[in-house]
Amino acid sequence: MTAFILVSGMFTGTHIWQDTAARLTARGAEVHTVALTGLDAPRAAAAPGVDLETHIADVLAVIDSVGAAGDRRIVLVGHDYGIHPAVGAADRRAERVDRIVHLDSGLPRDGVPALAAVPDQSLRERLAGAAGAAGADGVLPPPAHEEWPRWGSTAGVPDAALDRLTALAAP
Repeated sequence: MTAFILVSGMFTGTHIWQDTAARLTARGAEVHTVALTGLDAPRAAAAPGVDLETHIADVLAVIDSVGAAGDRRIVLVGHDYGIHPAVGAADRRAERVDRIVHLDSGLPRDGVPALAAVPDQSLRERLAGAAGAAGADGVLPPPAHEEWPRWGSTAGVPDAALDRLTALAAP
């Protein structure tokens, strides 16, 4: 049996996986979604000290909660920023993870910040400037409805789904 562990990206939470989880479950797969600390609530505010290591620990907790039956294969799916904690967790549980799926994400590299994977160059530059001016809080506001395509692909995503994504987005 395959156990899918689904890790959401920036500004989003487990809610983005509802349809995917239902489809996988209907086909007999086991599905677990990862609630990343500080992101998995509408308009959540990140607590001080929440960082990539915190999110790796969130993914590890889910991996560790999945039974280790000999025929169970774990597939980690990282969407957008979620690939970073997924890869970090897979590195620490290599014997448990069978595959990693990159979904609308860049390829993480040591020493390269997750923000470097944002596809829109002007957005990366604006955010880098804002991070330098904003001080140490490091909180990025969630995108407005029309800004989502600058963060990644929204091809085929209906406006109603983007409305819901925007309403539930967390800084």
